[in-house]
Amino acid sequence: MTVIKRNMNYNEYDEDVLKHLQEVELMVLKDFIDICEKNKIEYFSYGGTTLGAIRHNGFIPWDDDIDVIMTKKNYEKFLKVMETEKNEKYEIINNRNTEDFYFPYTLFNLKGTTIVDILHDKINYNYGIHIDLFILSNTPNNSLKRQLFIKKLKILHKIFFIFTVLQNDIYISSTKEKFGRTLKKLLKIFHITPNLFKKIFDKSVAKYENETSKNVCEAGYYYNKFPKEVWESTKKVKFESIKINVPKDYDTFLKTTYGDYMKLPPKEQRKNHSPDSIDFGPY
Repeated sequence: MTVIKRNMNYNEYDEDVLKHLQEVELMVLKDFIDICEKNKIEYFSYGGTTLGAIRHNGFIPWDDDIDVIMTKKNYEKFLKVMETEKNEKYEIINNRNTEDFYFPYTLFNLKGTTIVDILHDKINYNYGIHIDLFILSNTPNNSLKRQLFIKKLKILHKIFFIFTVLQNDIYISSTKEKFGRTLKKLLKIFHITPNLFKKIFDKSVAKYENETSKNVCEAGYYYNKFPKEVWESTKKVKFESIKINVPKDYDTFLKTTYGDYMKLPPKEQRKNHSPDSIDFGPY
């Protein structure tokens, strides 16, 4: 078992490679928007994509992915459309249809492309150029219940990450490698698989779907709590050569997530996904 030591948060790209990647991702985003508009599915840009749209009118210069988010209802509607309407160009990858995929969100994946990175080295599905699609989940109105709800989602996310680390044997020290080996054996002995936690996560996210919630949270990465009004409507803004939806109250979203979001972070705080290689296929 190899001990891997590298930065998983930031990597200097060849300028031409990053430009090519962003061009292909823009095409993917445009195709995604076309599907949403055709089927009357509301989406919002999310994370660094919203930040890039507002601060840079496009990609954050060092960013290498696109994030979008939907309410649970629209999320399920989008998955249904992708399931029932034949699509030669794109596929859906998530923890419902893919055994080795442990993350609590969906990939809108471009067929014929491949990304190789430290987190997707020993998988049995094709991890390509894609959009990350997150769920905007209702939360309990009771403050304590809401805190416990979000804490539960965060714990489940950490469990998913642990399974990913164990699957790919990613360890940053010999001590953690020994712990990982032991944990893998214990999980096997007690027949504990990710499927159990996938079911718990899906059930948890849907628990308050039909309630009148005052607050929502993103169920997949940041888990920040937002007033529901932030996401009540969209606003079209420029993103490179197209226009995309951002939450109308993007200022509250960005301040909650990034603080002083118009200020460029120092290099040591910049993040991307550090792929080892990218196969652009025919694109």
